[in-house]
Amino acid sequence: MTVLFNSQSKLPLILTTVYIIVSILAFVLMFATMATNSLSGIFVVLVALPWSSFFVSLIDSIGIDSIVLNTVLMAVGVAINALIIYVFFCYSKK
Repeated sequence: MTVLFNSQSKLPLILTTVYIIVSILAFVLMFATMATNSLSGIFVVLVALPWSSFFVSLIDSIGIDSIVLNTVLMAVGVAINALIIYVFFCYSKK
């Protein structure tokens, strides 16, 4: 597990940081336009793909309609994607 954090290349960290910044901007845009725009969360859904499609179908099957739950699940999708990006680029150089 220490191999992940001792990578010689800074590319994994840079790409993951850029992805997280884009994701944070998508969340900020969503919260800033939530009251006036019905599609305010579309960019959050896009950056959280493919997990967002899984979570949306899961929420629909349960029948829960909660903005808080949707936001938390999209944040989980973003975190999973960030981890995948970091790990993929750490091991792609080896």
